[in-house]
Formats: sequence, structure tokens, C-alpha cells
Amino acid sequence: MSILSFNLIKNKNKIFGFSSFLILLSLIGILYSTFNTSFKKPINLGMDFIGGNELRVERICDNECDKISPDLVVEKLRGFSNIKNISNNIKLQIQNNNRLISIRTPYLTIEESNDLITNLDKLVGPLNYESKDSRIIGPKLGKKLLTNCATSLLVSLVAISLYISFRFDKKYALFALLALFHDLLIVFGVFSWLGIILSIEVNSLFAVSLLTIAGYSVNDTVVIFDRIRENLKQSSNNYNETIQISINESFRRTFFTSFTTLIPLVTLIIFGSYSLLWFSISLSLGILIGSYSSILLAPSFLIKD
Repeated sequence: MSILSFNLIKNKNKIFGFSSFLILLSLIGILYSTFNTSFKKPINLGMDFIGGNELRVERICDNECDKISPDLVVEKLRGFSNIKNISNNIKLQIQNNNRLISIRTPYLTIEESNDLITNLDKLVGPLNYESKDSRIIGPKLGKKLLTNCATSLLVSLVAISLYISFRFDKKYALFALLALFHDLLIVFGVFSWLGIILSIEVNSLFAVSLLTIAGYSVNDTVVIFDRIRENLKQSSNNYNETIQISINESFRRTFFTSFTTLIPLVTLIIFGSYSLLWFSISLSLGILIGSYSSILLAPSFLIKD
């Protein structure tokens, strides 16, 4: 057996066990996030969905900027009486080699925004006020965006379900959809844990990544199932052996397709801007999980004991 092949028949139960473990871990993260976190949601929603203010400002540094602790800065901000009403809801990030400061807060008035920047200047300044950039997303707009993202994902899943149902018989369609939901649930669960452990927030790009992962996963699964269906029509081998041969024939194609797709994403993770970091990570994770489910999990459903 070549390196780029896998004994599906022998390892069927291991594949099911591994997937079950990932699903269970994801569900635990989602439930924990919903009932035991401050945001009380299955995943930590960012400002795109819940609304608020985002302020970005650069520090003035001669060479390299001194390293500062976001938690320590937020703690000191709570000592200023003029922003005490919002200081408990401030989320602060330090980016671009400690030069760029990004602050997320609930909705602020112009006066509150100016007070926040003034106090920040006292703590970590001097600041370059010309670099100040702010954006506001109202709670109604954030809620509408969340609804639109959820609707888009639901519509795409329904469309994919209809396509697979027409393309294959009911058995193949069911297994392809199970593999798809498996991929999306695990990616969602991983980001639930990231929200719990690292306070990572998801924005509208996360919804885009889920839609992309769904399309990628289904495309891979359809290619694999097409190969299995054609070989079952032509092969003289028994049912399980034909599926195994089909998987080994497709393994190389799936491996190299996934590998080449991951190259630009890994480049974005390493060299890209922070705004694209978690989008790139979610896509990379989805491609890995989607390739695994397409080449191993979905065909395992077809194996007869």
C-alpha cells in the first residue's frame, strides 16, 4: 500500500471514534459557552453582531514600542472616574509590535470616546491622534447582520441538501450531509473553546468561512462519491473492496488539493494582518476537517460490516 492511501475497512471504528470525540468536545464547548460564560452565547460574538464602538490609535515610538499588558491597561482605565460607566466592558488588544492599540466598547458618545483616548494617552502615550480611526455599529445593525449571516448559512445548507439529493440516491445524500454537518460543528466548537479560553470573538468573516468550508467539504465529498459510484458499476471486486480501491485512487488528489489550498492560508496566518488571522485559521481548520471527512468519514458510512 502506498504512503498516500488508507485502510478504510480496518480502521472504520477508529474513524468513527475519533469523529465522535471531536463532536463531543465541540458540543461541550458550545454548552459551556452558552451557560457558563459572561456572554451567555454558544460562541463569543464580536462587535459586528452585537454592536458597539471600535477605536484604533497608534503610539508614538522612536524605535520599537515598549511592550504593554492589555489586562493591566484595562485595569488602570477602571480607575478613571470619567469612564467608569464603560470601563468594565472595554476589550483592548495590542497589535503591530505593540504600536497599534485597538479598543472595543459598548456604544459611546463623542465625549466618552474623547475621554477614553485622553485617559489612554496618560497610561501608554504619547499617542498619534492623527492615526485615530473609529467605527460604530449600532445594536440594530449588528442584530440584522447576525440574522443575515444565519439566514445565508441556512439557505446554502438547504441548497446543498437539494443538490446532493438530486445528484445521488438518498443513502449517499444522507451520508454527505452528515459529513458536512460534522465539519461545520467541529469548526464552530473549536471557536467556542477559543472564545472561552482566549476570549476570541467571531465577526462576519467567520460566517463567510463557514459558507466556504461547506462548499469545499461538499465538493470533495461529491468527487469521492462519484468515484465510488462509478467503480461499483464497473468493478468485479466485492462491495467493501471497491470502496477501498476508490478511496485509495482519490487519496492523492484530495491530499494535494488540500495541501495547495492551505499554502496561501498559512501564509496569511504568518504574514497577514490581524484582521484576517482568525478568518484564515477557521478556513485552514475547515479544510483539514473537510478533507478528513470527505476521504475517510463519509465513505466509512458506506462500508458494510
